[in-house]
Amino acid sequence: MSFSTLIGLVAGIAIVLIAMAVDSSISMFVNLPGLMIVIGGTIAATMIRYSMADSFKAWGMSFNVLKVNSEVKDFNEIVDITEDLLRLVRAKGMLAMENYEIKNEFYNSGVRMLIDGYSHELVKQTLREKNRLLMEKAETSAGVFRSIGEAAPAFGMIGTLVGLIQMLSNLSDPSAIGPAMAVAMLTTLYGAMIANLVALPIADKIESWAQNESDREMLIIEAIDSIGQGHNPAVMRDLLAPFLQINGKVKDRCPRKLSLVRHGWLHLPI
Repeated sequence: MSFSTLIGLVAGIAIVLIAMAVDSSISMFVNLPGLMIVIGGTIAATMIRYSMADSFKAWGMSFNVLKVNSEVKDFNEIVDITEDLLRLVRAKGMLAMENYEIKNEFYNSGVRMLIDGYSHELVKQTLREKNRLLMEKAETSAGVFRSIGEAAPAFGMIGTLVGLIQMLSNLSDPSAIGPAMAVAMLTTLYGAMIANLVALPIADKIESWAQNESDREMLIIEAIDSIGQGHNPAVMRDLLAPFLQINGKVKDRCPRKLSLVRHGWLHLPI
């Protein structure tokens, strides 16, 4: 999980709980019928809009977005890896890439296809289709959480109206009006918290993550295409430079041949 997500989630929950606990008991903010209306109604509305499979996939993608992995993500590092591979291919052929470890599953799949003899056009087409499917899944998953963010406050208001109706139907005891009003307002609180502390932030996080992943995958697609065409490393860097500028991190050119020599993948002539 990214630090910003962790800090935001913990801080948001902590601030709300502290505010509830000041001069009152947190137990007074717990109302089971209100929770049933908000949570149950939100789930029902979301299931009407999206299939059960899409809903489960959305939660799966949310965990995938928040988890930490060790894959190579830096754009400059991907370009450096591509230069290593280009030098290997130009010196020893495609099969030489088998012994080069790449800590990126998407990049690895493309390299594996090149090693297996696929044409660079077919590899590029296949990887672009994977990228398109990723964006479609992310769009659907973000839509599921946006649906939750829209439905939760609405059902919170419905719960409040139900509570008000129940309260107004029995006005014989004026002393009970205040507590009954407080209980009725709790459902609005539940809906606002679910929407603004969980659902909508996760939807934005999925969209941001998907865009970053798509940019990275498009860089990798062009990098693998460059390997397949056997470009000169300098030409490859020029072709991939726009991706680095979009990412906002452009590193000065530096030869990678010494890195390959140091790891034993290439040997300089004596």
